[in-house]
Amino acid sequence: MAAPSSTAKRSSSSPSRRRRILPEKRGHRQPMAVPREGGAAGGSWRRGLRRLWYIFPLVIAGVAIWGGAKLPGLFAGSQEFRLQALEVKGLRLLHGEQILRASDLREGQNLFLVDLGQVAARVEALPWVRKVYLERRPPDRLRLYVEERRRLAWVRLDRLYGIDEDGVLLPAEKMEGESRGDLDLPLLTGFEGIEGNRTPGDQVATPALQQALDWWRQARQEDAEFCLNISEIQPLAGGNVRLLLVGDGLEVRVPVDRVGERLQVLKDMMQRIYREFPEPAYLDLRFAGQAVVGGKAAQQSSEKGGEHGAG
Repeated sequence: MAAPSSTAKRSSSSPSRRRRILPEKRGHRQPMAVPREGGAAGGSWRRGLRRLWYIFPLVIAGVAIWGGAKLPGLFAGSQEFRLQALEVKGLRLLHGEQILRASDLREGQNLFLVDLGQVAARVEALPWVRKVYLERRPPDRLRLYVEERRRLAWVRLDRLYGIDEDGVLLPAEKMEGESRGDLDLPLLTGFEGIEGNRTPGDQVATPALQQALDWWRQARQEDAEFCLNISEIQPLAGGNVRLLLVGDGLEVRVPVDRVGERLQVLKDMMQRIYREFPEPAYLDLRFAGQAVVGGKAAQQSSEKGGEHGAG
């Protein structure tokens, strides 16, 4: 038998060599990342940081509340925070001395022991004061912002009073800072439920009176010049008011809604009423789409003679 060749011998005795396939070659997958030392601890630290981020605002809010409650007590014994001055802003009719007397503040009071609510209440007791806002201005002063009331109309009860838009009575005497325009206002009459002895500062606004005040305030905003012709305002049933005009006292009956529109109709009628109707006594604008003019003989009732319709 012939001897096998050396090549065949080597082939039979040597194991088969196959190419190793590296992981990245299989489907082009990337090697799996190996966690580093301390990786778990790092994730825990980040989670803790996120929790702290949510807790931090609560801590700050708590500190602020605590500080707001504790600071006045901490400064109560300090000689550096003693009241030396009172700044007053917003005055038009009143004087600073009136505000100071009403506040009952004293020089040398500890700034942080002053009860701002009580000071505001004392100043707001003045008839001409509507609202007061206070703030501390360390080291030695308080600042007051005063919102004054303004006379909107006149009302006669046990005597003559001014009245503001909230239905609060005001003194009838002219204030130093008031102009003629502040006093040239209509008189409110015929309102029930507000009779009797009153004092400035009393709130007397019944629903009917408040309705008239609201109407008058809107009317002035719509046409302040024309409103100078209105001398008196009275209530009428059904959400209406009666206006008496200056001069001959022409009576105008008008609903309280759509103020600007009603005033325009009234202005248009005034240009023709005296030309077309002899001795008019009243003008009734309560009916949709028409104006009713009544003569002197029909003044007490619009159901009787003496009426003329005008579209």
